[in-house]
Amino acid sequence: MAQVMAAPSAMMTVQVPEGAPPGTMVQLTAPNGQPVQVQIPPGLGPGQQFTIAVPAAAPQMMMPAAPAGPVVLVDHLLVANCGKFPGQAFAGYAADDVMGAGARPAFASEVTFGMIMDNMGCCKNPYQGLEVPVYLSTIDAGNGKITDRNFEAARLHFDVVPACQCPCDNTPISGRVVKAGVAYPLVSHGGPSACPQCIADADMTVNSTTLKGTLYPCCVQPCCDTPFVRPVEGEPGAGMYRWILQPCASGPGRDPVQPFRRMPCCFCPGGKPIGLQTYSMQLPAKNDVPPEVWFAAAIFESVVYPYHQQGDGGGGDGGGGGGGGSVRVEEMER
Repeated sequence: MAQVMAAPSAMMTVQVPEGAPPGTMVQLTAPNGQPVQVQIPPGLGPGQQFTIAVPAAAPQMMMPAAPAGPVVLVDHLLVANCGKFPGQAFAGYAADDVMGAGARPAFASEVTFGMIMDNMGCCKNPYQGLEVPVYLSTIDAGNGKITDRNFEAARLHFDVVPACQCPCDNTPISGRVVKAGVAYPLVSHGGPSACPQCIADADMTVNSTTLKGTLYPCCVQPCCDTPFVRPVEGEPGAGMYRWILQPCASGPGRDPVQPFRRMPCCFCPGGKPIGLQTYSMQLPAKNDVPPEVWFAAAIFESVVYPYHQQGDGGGGDGGGGGGGGSVRVEEMER
């Protein structure tokens, strides 16, 4: 095959190969990867060079910068279609406060039933080893799908999710978010009790930031959203705010940014995605991770909550809709 040497712009230098007399058609690959056929010009022999014009390489799409802000919002959605097992979607935004002022679309992820099934194994938690891409994109309010998968900003890895999380098992659950080759660790530390109500659960660390354990309310009111706060110690106001959106409730939690419907009192699959819960993360003053990591941390929290308290931590109750969603439904039915 002819030897190809890159030349400036859309020009290419070709060296005549052995056994290719003038007039011979030679196929080669241009520097931009495109196959090209060229005819050896008259008067040239093996080893001599000539220059040809080739189509310019298509411009590469540059990774856009994610929107910035002091708060990262995450809307956790149930995507339930008739005749199919439900999945989960996560819509992320940069915002100016925890109630969503100035929300700007930033990130999108999903944990589908297919992803869970593909990751199943004998004596294995379905989240163990699961990888969840984080895209610079949005979630379609009509069907719950990611609208654009061209730009993967980061990837969440579930590294240690025990297969059997018994009430007495305090094994930490860990993962990491990889962005541009840098890994940011996420850890759910061992829980102190098997009782999910009235007792604070485990702390959670996001890289070097510790989010203190949250207290599940002893009494859940079906007419009001259920609030949680994971504060950052020593930084008033900073931390992870989370609201489980109860059926038929109208607050006081943060509503999803897009008009995703809440879980209806009488659940029926199909239609637009359902808002299960919302997160608002007030970033700490000493924040040392990019916003994509905080977005992924909310996905991690939704899966492993309430950690070791209920005895199945990471969605081991069947996994079908992805742990966080199925746990939320159980809580709302209590």
